[in-house]
Amino acid sequence: MPKLTIDLPDAIMPVLNRKAEGWQQTPEGFLSSYVKLCLENDEQPSADPARAALEDILEERDKGPFVTITDVDAYRQEIRGIALKKLQQSQRHA
Repeated sequence: MPKLTIDLPDAIMPVLNRKAEGWQQTPEGFLSSYVKLCLENDEQPSADPARAALEDILEERDKGPFVTITDVDAYRQEIRGIALKKLQQSQRHA
């Protein structure tokens, strides 16, 4: 079996150890199983086109840009206003 050496940040090791314990494996065995599982899932086409579209949207949003929220209450009010406006528009078109 081919061997691969990877450098991981020290900060990730506690998380990796917890995950490995949950899978009842060593950290190395867990990483090997996890990578294999991820690669196998990537090769399988998504049976649900809506899920695939959602995953594409989430991946794109994960790239940013990100907004710093300084006033949470004002932000919530703004979001509620936008949601209410969209709800009213959809009721007019129905």
